[in-house]
Amino acid sequence: MKTRFLAAAAFAGLAFTPLLAQPAGAPASPPSTRAEMQQSIQARFAARDANHDGFLTPDELGENGAMMIERLDADHDGKISLAEAIAASLARFDAADTNHDGTLSPEERAAAMAQMGQPQPAPAAIQPAPQPH
Repeated sequence: MKTRFLAAAAFAGLAFTPLLAQPAGAPASPPSTRAEMQQSIQARFAARDANHDGFLTPDELGENGAMMIERLDADHDGKISLAEAIAASLARFDAADTNHDGTLSPEERAAAMAQMGQPQPAPAAIQPAPQPH
């Protein structure tokens, strides 16, 4: 399974943390609230922590593991703790949550994706209101 960026998950799910690939059975909709984001990161972290030591190492993160360690390893110990993963993800969430209400609106999500250079979903076609005869 290829590792995706939560930036494609926190934003494209608003994939905020370039941390983990979507685990099997995970919901298709991205986290919309800060609490949902934290729960998502905890679940993804647990799914990747193969030896259950509370840290993610490059080998547990797959082909982009070294790059993710470089980006997320705040204490430079060569591994990512759950606290580091959550802090990085919530910082991206908070930056996208421009009105600071703890929820990402579709507009905030689209703006964050555009800022990251992520493709945006096509807008739904607006149907004209029926005209009375």
